[in-house]
Amino acid sequence: MKLFGFEIGRSQPQPQPITQETGSSFSHFAFSTPFVTVGQNNLSLPYVNRFYTQNNIVRFGEDNLYPQILNQLYFTSPIHGTCIEFITNSVIGGGYSWADEKVPAAQKIEQLAFEKSNKFKKLSRLLTRDYIIHRRVAVIVTKRGNKAVKLRRLDPSTIRNNINLEEFVYSNDWSRGMVNMKEYKRYHEGCGHIESLYVYQDNSPGQDVYPIPQYNSILNWAYLDGETAYFHKSNIQNSVFPSIVIRRPKEFDSIDEINSFKEGISSKTGAGNAGRVLVLTGNGMDDVPEFESVSTNSNDKVFEGTMKELKESIAIAHGINPSIMGVKTQGALGNTTEIKDSYTIYEKNVVMVLRETMEEILNDLVDIAGINNTVIINNYQIVDNVIVDATETKTFTYEPKK
Repeated sequence: MKLFGFEIGRSQPQPQPITQETGSSFSHFAFSTPFVTVGQNNLSLPYVNRFYTQNNIVRFGEDNLYPQILNQLYFTSPIHGTCIEFITNSVIGGGYSWADEKVPAAQKIEQLAFEKSNKFKKLSRLLTRDYIIHRRVAVIVTKRGNKAVKLRRLDPSTIRNNINLEEFVYSNDWSRGMVNMKEYKRYHEGCGHIESLYVYQDNSPGQDVYPIPQYNSILNWAYLDGETAYFHKSNIQNSVFPSIVIRRPKEFDSIDEINSFKEGISSKTGAGNAGRVLVLTGNGMDDVPEFESVSTNSNDKVFEGTMKELKESIAIAHGINPSIMGVKTQGALGNTTEIKDSYTIYEKNVVMVLRETMEEILNDLVDIAGINNTVIINNYQIVDNVIVDATETKTFTYEPKK
């Protein structure tokens, strides 16, 4: 029997894919990714208990994978991910400057060598995004003698620690348990370890082991944001047979016949096959399957009804009025004055606080490297549709953290 001109029935043997064992190509293999299954529990409430440990390491979340979920939802939700990037650009997008620009030539060469060897401009941006997502940064400090010679960022999701935050364990894949681990001691001034870990983290209310970002209250919305897009994608892919039951008059004779039938159906679904003519052939009417339509799924209306609340909730959790990002909120007229006022509130309550924190982190690293100078994050703002440098000229004495 043929469906859409495709043979439904006993299929001819298909050539097997060439594998690593048999030839020059390879078939698909399973591989590990930083993504995990989400959506089964309340994403806003990670379980952290200082006494819930494994090999003296406190677990972060019930499955020890909450930081991985934070990373995954950055990619899952376009609104949430855009808010994070918008804040990152607002904080560090203008780069940084050295507080004392009139230093001796030898020191200027040392500063340039430090920036180049550690890719400090790129590092400063990555650490800013890490802090916004995780409220934590982690940098491996490699020393030679009493001087740091290399700074290397670690994704905060790869780090777990003990109760007193003095011992850390790195793993590039915590989903497989405690494998491929490397231990680090916490960096402190005068520590004698060749490699140690500099860690800076926020003090979350009620959390003294792991920081939890304030925006975590909207992670269920962020998950739903991604699921909405996936739901509509699935509906479009299956739009040719939106909701149809196929009744077959006789059982399949073999697994090959079942697979052939499935392939014939799946290869003709999707938007690209809309409007095609259906032709069924068989040896008599008793050999032709029957198609019965059922009511279509109306869940898309449920998703659409939550989108406005979803956008507003995610933006509010990040302290952003969507209009300052160029996103028009449905049903809101908006005006220039509102945007200016919103940007001022956002600058004072979100950006300035984060800039101060990031200056402290970056100057900790500068001090660790033995550079006798400090950095100031450039304060670029939009004033009357023009980008200006509003960095205040200031002189201050930096006291490194002990």
